[in-house]
Amino acid sequence: MLDISVDDRFLFLSIDDPGEFGVTHFDDGSISLRRYPRGEKKDVEWTEFASEHADGLIVRTARRGQSLSVLSTRLLLSLFKPEGRDVTVGEMEDWDELNEIVLAAAQKQFFGNKYLMQRAKNLDYTKTDEDLTAFMDEWKKAAEQRGLGGWVPSASTIRRLVYQRTELLSLADCLFKTGTVRNKGIWPTWVYELADQALGKISSRSMPNVGEAYKWFFAHFYLGRDEGEGIPEDKRQTPPDLRTFRNWKAQATNRESTSKLFGNREANKEWKGTISPQSAIAPLQIVIIDQTEGNIWAAVKQQGDPSPNGELPDFSDTRDRSTEHKVLAGKRAQVVYAVDVYSRKTLGLIITFEPPSIDTFMACLKMVMTPKLAWKQRFPDLPDATDGFGKPLTIVLDNLRVHVSDSVQRGLLSMKIGIEYAALASPEWKSIVERAIGTVKRVMATLPGGFSIDDRTVSSADYQKYAALSLDEIDEFVTHRLITEHHMLPHKGINEPPAYRWASGIRKFGRSMVDDMRMLDLLGRRRNTVELTRNGIRLNGHRYHHPELVTKLLDAYAAKAKKKKGRSATVMVTVLWKGNDVSSIGVIDHSNNQIVVLPNHDPLLASLCISFDFVKAARKDNAGIFDEYYPVGVRAKYLRQYFAKLEKFVTTQTHRAAKKTARLLEGGRGVVIASDVRRFDAIIPVTDYGLAKIDIPQESSLDEGIFEIETPKKRAPSKPRSTSDKSIQPLPVASTQPGFAMSLSESEAYLDRLMNESSGAVRH
Repeated sequence: MLDISVDDRFLFLSIDDPGEFGVTHFDDGSISLRRYPRGEKKDVEWTEFASEHADGLIVRTARRGQSLSVLSTRLLLSLFKPEGRDVTVGEMEDWDELNEIVLAAAQKQFFGNKYLMQRAKNLDYTKTDEDLTAFMDEWKKAAEQRGLGGWVPSASTIRRLVYQRTELLSLADCLFKTGTVRNKGIWPTWVYELADQALGKISSRSMPNVGEAYKWFFAHFYLGRDEGEGIPEDKRQTPPDLRTFRNWKAQATNRESTSKLFGNREANKEWKGTISPQSAIAPLQIVIIDQTEGNIWAAVKQQGDPSPNGELPDFSDTRDRSTEHKVLAGKRAQVVYAVDVYSRKTLGLIITFEPPSIDTFMACLKMVMTPKLAWKQRFPDLPDATDGFGKPLTIVLDNLRVHVSDSVQRGLLSMKIGIEYAALASPEWKSIVERAIGTVKRVMATLPGGFSIDDRTVSSADYQKYAALSLDEIDEFVTHRLITEHHMLPHKGINEPPAYRWASGIRKFGRSMVDDMRMLDLLGRRRNTVELTRNGIRLNGHRYHHPELVTKLLDAYAAKAKKKKGRSATVMVTVLWKGNDVSSIGVIDHSNNQIVVLPNHDPLLASLCISFDFVKAARKDNAGIFDEYYPVGVRAKYLRQYFAKLEKFVTTQTHRAAKKTARLLEGGRGVVIASDVRRFDAIIPVTDYGLAKIDIPQESSLDEGIFEIETPKKRAPSKPRSTSDKSIQPLPVASTQPGFAMSLSESEAYLDRLMNESSGAVRH
């Protein structure tokens, strides 16, 4: 069951008439909703609701009794620094200002979440402002390592943010400054800072023992009291005694305090061998995501051959397999794994060829939040073993460059997902996921192309020739073992089956959810500024177009697209795209802070999730095949024959048809229309007495030269002139015989002049 209460509101995007619905009732089977404020009713099954929410088709808009903070598209774009030659100085200054605002909010969010996690662990709700200030000073160095240094919020600001809050803070919750500094405590803040300096001298071996460090502290205390910082009257005027100082030393020399002062890396170096794995008290509190190289060679086949209905292939069959798909190559498989610390349950498993990247991390994180419908279809009688999804409170990642980035850190924190980086050279710190991946590798070792991970003398390259299974087939074997054995048998770390512990924990603690799952897709995308026209968007050699969506976007940018009356301007929009997905791109609509998805204009590419590099290589390969079967010299020969026939045929055509052929031969010469020529489309009623009630719509593409059109007055037709009147004679038509040496343009000009003179001499 998801984290849903009565009166929560959700935006449904997959129905025919998208709209907002409020929760009226729910039970173990389904959830009942009603269109807000009073509309039709709708019943949705829990699994269907969770699946559509994971696909971004259902977005939470309001919680019961709580207003949701929204991170706008403008603030989301501050995560991406503008790039390119067209970026102006003003745009860069605006980005710097907005980035500073987001950085300040991220600074408050960092300290607020650290305090919330410490309060949830120690159940300490009575921390004074002086203690809270000291707590933030301890985490200042860790904040600087994440690029959030230079400014520390006040204690009252953090207290105001965490007031009556149990979940982690989002980035949108911290965008406004609140609170002021309040000085309370036994000693002033500078006394605690002086004690930290004395304890630091012990760690750096400048002082031999605690007694000598206390003497240094005692001397500088009175120097600061009498000649330096001073102590207010409401504070204690005497320094802490030696026993208190020794207690501070004991607190400062454990691993947790060392980690707060100097970071996890320094703590791991000093306390190596004493690291204990993470512990959680509820499902989805801590989820570890790790990627490693698998101990199996997967087959790259000529065509995918997944087993029907998700069944495992039968290798005991001795029939002729010469008709199977050809194995092109063998590649080492990569394993992306996500495990829940509380229940040891597998929440995500992806087997791929791609090395560790932000794409593999985001794919695994989305799998963690998505219901496992394929697992439920394969094992319908194991509901607890196949149920594993939800929003994690904290995720643990490796110290990879793709993970330590602004977009990942601030983006996940904006969705109230905390990030914790694993310690270097300390695999026992995340031993839970290492052991789970070891289970997966032992399954792979029994498959064709797999090799043992326990035997150090094994050379992995020797097993490449045995690659016979595709990635899908390997995934079927591994998931079958995990669900039917790993999830159902007692685990040594918890002495319970992971499936049973997960199900009981979900019933007791509930399951959180992300308000808008579409944010995950935006975090893994690159940002570009491109041109939007009525034909869509062209990006990296592909055209993205949807008639209805493009029209709505152009209407939204109508005020920006029109610089002057009648003159359209180029519309530049911001797009978000992924290098491994050519099927669609996202266009940011700043009018309503929404992302509009435009599909690829090619129907085949719109239905495939492949990379831009793959499409480029495929087109190059197709061009090579075309040149091989149809050489360039042969095509050029037939093109010469085609244009030679046109040149002969133009002498036998009429004037109107010859003009089109002449333009074709001249390379598509356009028709030039004078700037003062206007075109009017009107239906003119003709009567026996001339023209009457003419209404000509006037449309011009220029601002100047606009004038009112006067309709001719009604009058009777004039009488025909007598033939005896010889005063008016028709103008003679000049007859000029063209020579055979005339060029094509001269011939066309001669024909146009001849037609104009003929039409002017004859009246109807």
